[in-house]
Amino acid sequence: MVKVQKPNIVTVVEPRISGAKADKFIRLSGFDFSYKVEATGFSGGIWVLWKPTIRFDVLAVSSQFVHGWVFDVLEKKTVAMTFVYASPNSSKRAALWNYLRALDPGRNIGWVIGADFNAIACTSERRGIAKKRWRLW
Repeated sequence: MVKVQKPNIVTVVEPRISGAKADKFIRLSGFDFSYKVEATGFSGGIWVLWKPTIRFDVLAVSSQFVHGWVFDVLEKKTVAMTFVYASPNSSKRAALWNYLRALDPGRNIGWVIGADFNAIACTSERRGIAKKRWRLW
């Protein structure tokens, strides 16, 4: 996808590698800059990778998100961006929503937020034996 779409900024969530292997992957990715929240074993982890046409200033970080200002050097535009890997643990995920509300940059600022929220909108999205009723609010 990266080869075809040629994005200037990407995120990788739950990469399943860390340390020297992660550093090598990032170095060979074709992106000049990076910021990483290390995974704990095979769980979690958020990488943000970007090219020189982007400046990414990290403002807030947790094990579940990386938040900052993204300045497009060519377009001369700035937006807030939050890259999320929400915990599968529902109580930790609830805390994430509170953090995200506090990060809201306001109505006059663009804000891109996304990645993996580990939540489903309706039960038809759920696979497996334990089909509980979940809602994304």
